[in-house]
This record gives sequence, C-alpha cells and structure tokens, in this order.
Amino acid sequence: MRRAMFRTLVGVVALTALLAWAVLGASAAHEKINRLTFAPLAASSAPTATGAGTIEYRGGDEPRSRWTATFRFTALRANTAYTVAIQGRFGDDGSAAAEAFTGLCTFRTDGAGAGGCWNYARGLRRLGVAQLRLGDENGPPVVQATRATGGPGAIEGVPNRFTPRP
Repeated sequence: MRRAMFRTLVGVVALTALLAWAVLGASAAHEKINRLTFAPLAASSAPTATGAGTIEYRGGDEPRSRWTATFRFTALRANTAYTVAIQGRFGDDGSAAAEAFTGLCTFRTDGAGAGGCWNYARGLRRLGVAQLRLGDENGPPVVQATRATGGPGAIEGVPNRFTPRP
C-alpha cells in the first residue's frame, strides 16, 4: 500500500514539474513585437548613428520559432557593409552559444550612410541585446539596443496575436 502511494506521489510530482517547465518555457519575455531603438556605443566608429527596428514573433517553439525582422539606420559610413547581430540567439542558458553574437541580416549603406535590412528568421532563443556591427557579426559594434535599463538603446515588447498567454 505504501509503495503504491509513493509511486503515485512521485508521478504527481513529476507531472507537476513537467507542466511547470512547459508553461515557463513557452512564455519567453521576447515572444512579442519587439521595438528596438539603437544608440551609439562609447567607442563607436559612427558616434551620431541612429537606428530603429522591429523583431516580431510569428509563432512556434524553439528552435523552430518564426520571426520577421526589419531595421533602418542613418549616419553610418557611406558604402560600407554592416550586420545586425543578436546576442544569445541560439544555445542553452549558460553555454558559449548563449553569449555569442549571431548575425541576423546584412546590408551595405548608400552614399549618404543610410541603409537597412529585412529577414524572415527561424529560431530566436533570447533577445536581450542587438547590435549593428561593422562588416560581419564579429566586427566592432557601432550601435546597440538592449532591454537593460540605462541602455544604450532600448528594446520594448508589445504582445501580438502569437504571444503565449500566461
């Protein structure tokens, strides 16, 4: 009798833990319409550069979640290649991939130093920091958007029809 009660208790605890994990995992803070405002970093090669963007959650679970991203920047170097990179786009919490910057889209500025890019992406595990980098995702950062208070820049989320409900 006690053994049966123990097995039932273990089963209930395991089921509760599994449900809690599923609910918490499904409601990431960035699964929304994320509005990004970019501001220059201290050692930026373009100290007057500005930018704005949107990264919109379109449904799905990781690693196959769907996203639409658009960005526009001004006051950059003319006729130069840039990459929008996201920190921690992939990887489990605490892993090297969770700290790495991964390119989301690239573009080349026009003669006035303006440009932007668009991408339909799969997989975005976290969105706490986005940077515009000179050249590729390993290049020096120029402007940044962050969820952290005090910036530089900002990332603000607004729920959309795909945002999981608590």
